[in-house]
Amino acid sequence: MAPPTFPNGLTLYTIGFAALRYPALPPPPINVPLGNIVGALQLVPPPAQNHMVAQIASQYVNALIEYQTSDEATLHDPSLPQYYMSTALILLNFLTGNPDVCKRAAQHPALLNDVVEKLLAPDFEDRMKAVVRPPGPRGIPPAKFDDDFGTLLQFVSTMLLYRAEIVGLHPRINELIPKLREWKRTYRNSPTKTIKNASERLVDQIQGMDPTMVAMMRRMQETGLVCGVTSCRVSGAERLTVCKACKIQRYCGREHQKADWKYHKHICNKGLVESTLG
Repeated sequence: MAPPTFPNGLTLYTIGFAALRYPALPPPPINVPLGNIVGALQLVPPPAQNHMVAQIASQYVNALIEYQTSDEATLHDPSLPQYYMSTALILLNFLTGNPDVCKRAAQHPALLNDVVEKLLAPDFEDRMKAVVRPPGPRGIPPAKFDDDFGTLLQFVSTMLLYRAEIVGLHPRINELIPKLREWKRTYRNSPTKTIKNASERLVDQIQGMDPTMVAMMRRMQETGLVCGVTSCRVSGAERLTVCKACKIQRYCGREHQKADWKYHKHICNKGLVESTLG
Protein backbone atom coordinates (compact mmCIF):
# COMPACT_ATOMS: atom_id res chain seq x y z
CA MET A 1 0.00 0.00 0.00
CA ALA A 2 1.19 3.50 -0.72
CA PRO A 3 2.72 5.40 2.20
CA PRO A 4 1.21 8.73 3.24
CA THR A 5 2.22 11.77 1.25
CA PHE A 6 4.35 14.10 3.36
CA PRO A 7 3.97 17.88 2.89
CA ASN A 8 6.45 20.20 1.15
CA GLY A 9 8.32 17.39 -0.59
CA LEU A 10 9.43 15.80 2.68
CA THR A 11 10.32 12.11 2.84
CA LEU A 12 11.04 9.68 5.63
CA TYR A 13 14.71 9.96 4.71
CA THR A 14 14.89 13.77 4.95
CA ILE A 15 12.99 13.75 8.24
CA GLY A 16 15.32 11.18 9.78
CA PHE A 17 18.40 12.90 8.38
CA ALA A 18 17.43 16.22 9.97
CA ALA A 19 16.92 14.53 13.33
CA LEU A 20 19.97 12.28 13.44
CA ARG A 21 22.72 14.08 11.51
CA TYR A 22 23.00 17.36 13.45
CA PRO A 23 24.39 19.88 12.55
CA ALA A 24 23.99 18.78 8.91
CA LEU A 25 20.76 19.61 7.10
CA PRO A 26 19.01 17.31 4.63
CA PRO A 27 20.20 17.66 1.03
CA PRO A 28 18.47 20.23 -1.21
CA PRO A 29 15.74 21.01 -1.87
CA ILE A 30 14.70 20.04 1.69
CA ASN A 31 17.69 21.66 3.40
CA VAL A 32 15.82 23.15 6.36
CA PRO A 33 16.18 22.58 10.12
CA LEU A 34 14.13 19.89 11.83
CA GLY A 35 12.07 22.45 13.74
CA ASN A 36 10.71 23.76 10.44
CA ILE A 37 10.05 20.23 9.25
CA VAL A 38 8.08 19.36 12.38
CA GLY A 39 6.18 22.64 12.03
CA ALA A 40 5.04 21.55 8.57
CA LEU A 41 4.04 18.11 9.85
CA GLN A 42 2.01 19.63 12.68
CA LEU A 43 -0.14 21.48 10.15
CA VAL A 44 -1.28 18.22 8.55
CA PRO A 45 -4.78 17.38 9.84
CA PRO A 46 -5.70 13.99 11.26
CA PRO A 47 -6.04 11.21 10.30
CA ALA A 48 -3.26 11.88 7.75
CA GLN A 49 -0.96 13.14 10.51
CA ASN A 50 -1.60 9.98 12.54
CA HIS A 51 -0.44 7.88 9.59
CA MET A 52 2.66 10.04 9.21
CA VAL A 53 3.53 9.71 12.90
CA ALA A 54 3.22 5.93 12.72
CA GLN A 55 5.40 5.78 9.60
CA ILE A 56 8.14 7.99 11.08
CA ALA A 57 8.10 6.19 14.42
CA SER A 58 8.11 2.75 12.79
CA GLN A 59 11.40 3.58 11.15
CA TYR A 60 13.08 5.87 13.64
CA VAL A 61 11.88 5.58 17.23
CA ASN A 62 14.64 3.19 18.30
CA ALA A 63 17.28 5.17 16.41
CA LEU A 64 16.12 8.41 18.04
CA ILE A 65 16.22 6.91 21.54
CA GLU A 66 19.65 5.39 20.91
CA TYR A 67 20.99 8.72 19.62
CA GLN A 68 19.49 10.79 22.44
CA THR A 69 20.95 8.53 25.14
CA SER A 70 24.36 8.18 23.45
CA ASP A 71 27.74 9.79 24.07
CA GLU A 72 27.36 11.99 20.96
CA ALA A 73 29.51 15.04 21.79
CA THR A 74 27.01 17.69 20.71
CA LEU A 75 24.47 16.37 23.23
CA HIS A 76 26.86 16.98 26.11
CA ASP A 77 28.33 20.38 25.22
CA PRO A 78 26.48 23.20 27.07
CA SER A 79 27.80 25.72 24.54
CA LEU A 80 25.63 24.16 21.81
CA PRO A 81 21.84 24.38 21.39
CA GLN A 82 21.75 20.61 20.86
CA TYR A 83 22.53 20.19 24.57
CA TYR A 84 19.31 21.97 25.59
CA MET A 85 16.87 20.89 22.87
CA SER A 86 18.27 18.29 20.50
CA THR A 87 16.93 17.52 17.06
CA ALA A 88 16.21 13.95 18.16
CA LEU A 89 14.17 15.22 21.11
CA ILE A 90 12.24 17.64 18.89
CA LEU A 91 11.14 14.74 16.71
CA LEU A 92 10.50 12.43 19.66
CA ASN A 93 8.28 15.07 21.25
CA PHE A 94 6.23 15.26 18.05
CA LEU A 95 5.97 11.47 17.89
CA THR A 96 4.81 11.14 21.52
CA GLY A 97 1.33 12.01 20.33
CA ASN A 98 1.33 8.26 19.63
CA PRO A 99 0.93 6.18 22.83
CA ASP A 100 3.04 3.32 21.47
CA VAL A 101 5.94 5.76 21.12
CA CYS A 102 5.40 6.92 24.70
CA LYS A 103 5.47 3.36 25.99
CA ARG A 104 8.69 2.67 24.09
CA ALA A 105 10.29 5.84 25.45
CA ALA A 106 9.15 4.96 28.98
CA GLN A 107 11.30 1.83 28.75
CA HIS A 108 14.32 4.15 28.61
CA PRO A 109 14.06 6.31 31.75
CA ALA A 110 17.35 8.05 30.89
CA LEU A 111 15.45 9.98 28.20
CA LEU A 112 13.21 11.71 30.73
CA ASN A 113 15.65 11.75 33.64
CA ASP A 114 18.29 13.56 31.60
CA VAL A 115 15.82 16.36 30.83
CA VAL A 116 14.75 16.55 34.48
CA GLU A 117 18.38 16.70 35.61
CA LYS A 118 19.04 19.60 33.27
CA LEU A 119 15.89 21.48 34.32
CA LEU A 120 16.96 21.15 37.96
CA ALA A 121 20.24 22.99 37.35
CA PRO A 122 20.05 26.46 38.93
CA ASP A 123 21.37 28.23 35.83
CA PHE A 124 19.78 26.03 33.16
CA GLU A 125 17.20 28.58 32.04
CA ASP A 126 19.79 31.38 31.73
CA ARG A 127 22.25 29.21 29.84
CA MET A 128 19.55 27.97 27.50
CA LYS A 129 18.55 31.56 26.73
CA ALA A 130 22.15 32.61 26.11
CA VAL A 131 23.18 29.81 23.76
CA VAL A 132 23.63 30.85 20.13
CA ARG A 133 21.07 29.26 17.84
CA PRO A 134 22.23 29.34 14.21
CA PRO A 135 19.82 30.51 11.52
CA GLY A 136 18.78 28.19 8.74
CA PRO A 137 19.52 28.67 5.04
CA ARG A 138 17.64 31.12 2.83
CA GLY A 139 16.91 33.51 5.67
CA ILE A 140 15.17 30.98 7.95
CA PRO A 141 15.32 32.52 11.45
CA PRO A 142 16.92 30.58 14.30
CA ALA A 143 14.83 28.66 16.79
CA LYS A 144 13.46 30.74 19.67
CA PHE A 145 14.16 30.06 23.33
CA ASP A 146 10.46 30.12 24.24
CA ASP A 147 9.62 27.52 21.60
CA ASP A 148 12.43 25.18 22.64
CA PHE A 149 11.66 25.60 26.34
CA GLY A 150 7.98 24.90 25.76
CA THR A 151 8.83 21.77 23.79
CA LEU A 152 11.10 20.55 26.58
CA LEU A 153 8.37 20.98 29.22
CA GLN A 154 5.76 19.40 26.97
CA PHE A 155 7.97 16.33 26.51
CA VAL A 156 8.25 15.89 30.28
CA SER A 157 4.50 16.31 30.71
CA THR A 158 3.63 13.76 28.02
CA MET A 159 6.08 11.23 29.41
CA LEU A 160 4.63 11.57 32.91
CA LEU A 161 1.31 10.28 31.57
CA TYR A 162 3.23 6.99 31.46
CA ARG A 163 4.76 7.35 34.90
CA ALA A 164 3.54 3.89 35.91
CA GLU A 165 5.66 2.37 33.13
CA ILE A 166 8.84 4.30 33.97
CA VAL A 167 11.18 2.28 36.18
CA GLY A 168 13.59 4.54 38.05
CA LEU A 169 12.06 8.00 37.68
CA HIS A 170 14.45 10.81 38.70
CA PRO A 171 14.50 10.82 42.53
CA ARG A 172 14.54 14.63 42.71
CA ILE A 173 11.69 15.34 40.32
CA ASN A 174 9.64 16.88 43.16
CA GLU A 175 12.26 19.65 43.36
CA LEU A 176 10.98 20.90 40.00
CA ILE A 177 7.69 22.05 41.55
CA PRO A 178 8.84 25.49 42.81
CA LYS A 179 10.64 26.11 39.52
CA LEU A 180 7.55 25.15 37.54
CA ARG A 181 5.42 27.55 39.58
CA GLU A 182 7.91 30.30 38.93
CA TRP A 183 8.00 29.54 35.20
CA LYS A 184 4.20 29.65 35.09
CA ARG A 185 4.34 33.21 36.50
CA THR A 186 7.36 34.34 34.49
CA TYR A 187 6.05 33.16 31.12
CA ARG A 188 2.34 33.83 31.58
CA ASN A 189 2.48 36.39 28.75
CA SER A 190 4.79 34.43 26.47
CA PRO A 191 3.41 33.85 22.96
CA THR A 192 4.42 30.22 23.52
CA LYS A 193 1.50 29.22 25.75
CA THR A 194 2.98 25.75 26.18
CA ILE A 195 5.42 27.06 28.83
CA LYS A 196 2.68 28.31 31.14
CA ASN A 197 0.28 25.47 30.43
CA ALA A 198 2.82 22.65 30.73
CA SER A 199 4.35 24.19 33.88
CA GLU A 200 0.94 24.25 35.55
CA ARG A 201 0.05 20.74 34.42
CA LEU A 202 3.42 19.33 35.50
CA VAL A 203 2.93 20.47 39.09
CA ASP A 204 -0.26 18.43 39.21
CA GLN A 205 1.41 15.47 37.50
CA ILE A 206 4.42 15.41 39.81
CA GLN A 207 2.27 15.73 42.93
CA GLY A 208 0.01 12.94 41.72
CA MET A 209 -2.59 13.63 39.05
CA ASP A 210 -6.04 12.11 39.50
CA PRO A 211 -5.79 8.61 37.97
CA THR A 212 -9.09 9.08 36.14
CA MET A 213 -7.65 12.17 34.45
CA VAL A 214 -4.51 10.26 33.46
CA ALA A 215 -6.62 7.43 32.05
CA MET A 216 -8.77 9.89 30.09
CA MET A 217 -5.74 11.60 28.55
CA ARG A 218 -4.21 8.27 27.59
CA ARG A 219 -7.48 7.17 25.97
CA MET A 220 -7.52 10.39 23.98
CA GLN A 221 -4.07 9.53 22.66
CA GLU A 222 -5.26 6.08 21.64
CA THR A 223 -7.84 7.57 19.29
CA GLY A 224 -4.88 8.53 17.06
CA LEU A 225 -3.86 4.92 16.49
CA VAL A 226 -4.71 3.92 12.92
CA CYS A 227 -4.44 0.94 10.60
CA GLY A 228 -1.32 1.03 8.45
CA VAL A 229 -3.38 0.81 5.26
CA THR A 230 -4.13 4.46 4.67
CA SER A 231 -7.50 3.84 3.05
CA CYS A 232 -8.70 1.90 6.12
CA ARG A 233 -10.81 3.80 8.64
CA VAL A 234 -10.37 1.45 11.60
CA SER A 235 -8.75 3.19 14.58
CA GLY A 236 -8.26 2.81 18.34
CA ALA A 237 -6.07 0.48 20.37
CA GLU A 238 -8.75 -2.12 21.05
CA ARG A 239 -9.44 -2.66 17.32
CA LEU A 240 -5.85 -2.87 16.12
CA THR A 241 -2.90 -5.21 16.58
CA VAL A 242 0.68 -4.01 16.49
CA CYS A 243 3.56 -5.11 14.26
CA LYS A 244 5.65 -7.54 16.30
CA ALA A 245 8.91 -6.14 14.91
CA CYS A 246 8.71 -2.36 15.27
CA LYS A 247 5.84 -2.45 17.80
CA ILE A 248 4.55 0.82 16.34
CA GLN A 249 2.63 0.27 13.11
CA ARG A 250 -0.83 -1.16 13.73
CA TYR A 251 -3.29 -3.08 11.60
CA CYS A 252 -6.96 -4.01 11.73
CA GLY A 253 -6.15 -7.60 10.79
CA ARG A 254 -3.87 -10.02 8.96
CA GLU A 255 -5.19 -9.08 5.52
CA HIS A 256 -4.18 -5.44 5.79
CA GLN A 257 -0.91 -6.26 7.53
CA LYS A 258 0.00 -8.63 4.69
CA ALA A 259 -1.04 -6.04 2.09
CA ASP A 260 1.11 -3.34 3.72
CA TRP A 261 4.20 -5.51 4.23
CA LYS A 262 5.43 -4.76 0.71
CA TYR A 263 6.06 -1.21 1.89
CA HIS A 264 6.45 -1.61 5.65
CA LYS A 265 9.31 -4.12 5.40
CA HIS A 266 11.53 -1.36 3.97
CA ILE A 267 11.07 0.92 6.99
CA CYS A 268 10.25 -1.38 9.92
CA ASN A 269 12.77 -0.40 12.61
CA LYS A 270 15.40 0.39 9.96
CA GLY A 271 16.68 3.71 11.26
CA LEU A 272 18.49 6.06 8.89
CA VAL A 273 19.77 4.22 5.81
CA GLU A 274 20.68 5.73 2.48
CA SER A 275 18.55 3.25 0.58
CA THR A 276 15.35 3.95 2.56
CA LEU A 277 12.22 4.58 0.59
CA GLY A 278 10.66 8.03 0.73
